[in-house]
Amino acid sequence: MIKLLVDSTAEINLQEAKELGIILVPMRVLIDDEEYLVGVNLSKEQFYEKLSSCKTLPKTSQLIEEEYYDAIKEAVDGGDEVFAMCFSSGISGSFNNLEKASEKFSKDKVEILDTETTTFAYKALVMEALKMIKNGASLKELKREISLLKDKVKLYAVIDNVKYLIKGGRLSLAKGMTATALNIKPIVTIKNKVEVVTKAIGFGFGIKTLCKLVQNIDRDKDIYFGHSNDLNKLEKLRNLATTELGIVSDNICDIGPVIATHVGPGCVGIVYFEK
Repeated sequence: MIKLLVDSTAEINLQEAKELGIILVPMRVLIDDEEYLVGVNLSKEQFYEKLSSCKTLPKTSQLIEEEYYDAIKEAVDGGDEVFAMCFSSGISGSFNNLEKASEKFSKDKVEILDTETTTFAYKALVMEALKMIKNGASLKELKREISLLKDKVKLYAVIDNVKYLIKGGRLSLAKGMTATALNIKPIVTIKNKVEVVTKAIGFGFGIKTLCKLVQNIDRDKDIYFGHSNDLNKLEKLRNLATTELGIVSDNICDIGPVIATHVGPGCVGIVYFEK
């Protein structure tokens, strides 16, 4: 049997992973010098509560080779094949460590993939991989097909509060201060790394601008909405997507601690596959 291996940024919690038969390798978040394992002793609710009161911006760390090796070995020793999907190598060094760990196993037992994305775009790819496994895809077929799909998955998100991008060093202080003063909302995408596609003044114009970027939708595949602890803003985006794009989807993803550390609360977005 093929087992999927993913990390915390796929926005799949331990219970969900268990139900889906997925191997989840939890990541670490450091908050005010206290280390937590995402989904183990730090829930999303607890994280956002701590984020609102922590003295310094939380820090995230990449997964190390040994963590990947141990997870893969357990599956292989149990008679399974492993398809390990990692969040973008352009964001973290985790994929490099996964690559090193996988080299210790036979290629007919373990395949790996740099998804070149993260958060609920990563989850969308994981869910497509699960469908293929249920339909009897081999390890090689899985690698080939998901490699093609990763070039078709699209994520657009509105960053509501740029202070987290500033604190995390992903936006210069000068630009960040200007954006804050003018109520500018960056609209970002992820293709190997986070990129600002365009900007809008105010959240309302932000989600309108986002919807204009969504094109060539493959409506035979699932569409996802994501948010970082703000269901009100999420509903505004969903309603607009229904009106402007004819999209109706109940696939809702909470953006978890690792990614929310950088985008902050109030971020909302959409993920879909292009034709």
